[in-house]
Amino acid sequence: MRRLAPALGLSAALALFLAAAVLGLSGDRRAEVSALPSAQNVGPRGLAAARELLLESGAVALRRGRGDPPIPGAGAVILAALWSPPSEDDVTSLIAEAEAGATLVLALGPTRPRALLEALGVEVGRKIAPRLAGGLAPHPLLGDLLLPAGGASLSLSRPGGLAVSGDGGLASALFIPVGRGEVLVLSGPDPLENGHLLEGDALSLVLRLGRKGPVVFDERFLAAPGPTGPPRGSLVLLGAQVLLGGFALVLSRGRRLGAVRPPTDPGSGRTARDYLASLAALYRSAGAEEELAREAWRGLRRRLERRFAIPAHLSDPEAARRAAGKSPRAALALSRGGAAFAGKGPGRLLEVLRAAADAEGALSAGRR
Repeated sequence: MRRLAPALGLSAALALFLAAAVLGLSGDRRAEVSALPSAQNVGPRGLAAARELLLESGAVALRRGRGDPPIPGAGAVILAALWSPPSEDDVTSLIAEAEAGATLVLALGPTRPRALLEALGVEVGRKIAPRLAGGLAPHPLLGDLLLPAGGASLSLSRPGGLAVSGDGGLASALFIPVGRGEVLVLSGPDPLENGHLLEGDALSLVLRLGRKGPVVFDERFLAAPGPTGPPRGSLVLLGAQVLLGGFALVLSRGRRLGAVRPPTDPGSGRTARDYLASLAALYRSAGAEEELAREAWRGLRRRLERRFAIPAHLSDPEAARRAAGKSPRAALALSRGGAAFAGKGPGRLLEVLRAAADAEGALSAGRR
């Protein structure tokens, strides 16, 4: 009995450990398929990739939870696919942030924040199929971008705003000036989601938001749907694992049949992504991003001269005008890349490289 008591104690400790592990893995699986548009959700419907992109480009990205006060000096406030509608006091506070100079990005979801939509004069129409929407009117953030769009069509019930993005006569993004700032209403969170961030020009939209100042992911109105307890199948699995752990413990207290093999060296475990991240950090610390962007743009102009007869000595606007006769999409990419090349700030190199690839790809497709 004296030898059995420690074994029972170890079995109980092992059972508690396995219970915590099973419940933790169950939580991880729910997070992978979660539809919660949180900056911590790494699943397809989350916004973790957008937040990581902002941080990697040198921008400030913050999260605001329930009960947290407004963050002074915010450049952009993102409200994505709200699960619970904001109260009238919340609506007043959000509009006040925009009036103070922030860009309030309201990406609609299944739940309609009626009080906020009525205060902005926005009406939600019929559902639309997912697609890429282009610019409908000049706007520094959306006017020249192709963005993934879904949800429902949008319209304004009173003058003052403008439809700035859409497709097929249906608006998917509205611009509403408010005080010293603005409100951008998106038909859905698609341009910000992990699963759509590489579609169209979604990356450019996130980087442009980062240049406005600190970006706040306002998650005060998110609530995860569904039951909170572990599923019944997990409890059955837990019981089986506890029994298996107890059996392994009994076997481990028997006489060993040979020497324990030493563990193998796992190695460095560094992936290609780790090396790229280290290289990017080195370029940023050396201040080489501007030189790399300049060399990438010059290389594109030389290739366009050799392959598509667009002289390299022309200005970027004139090169875009020449390219328009061959491919309107290439002209749009050249205009976007030229604007990024002439500007400054975090993410400039990424925008230049993306625009160069889009322009060359569109012109190559036009020759086939």
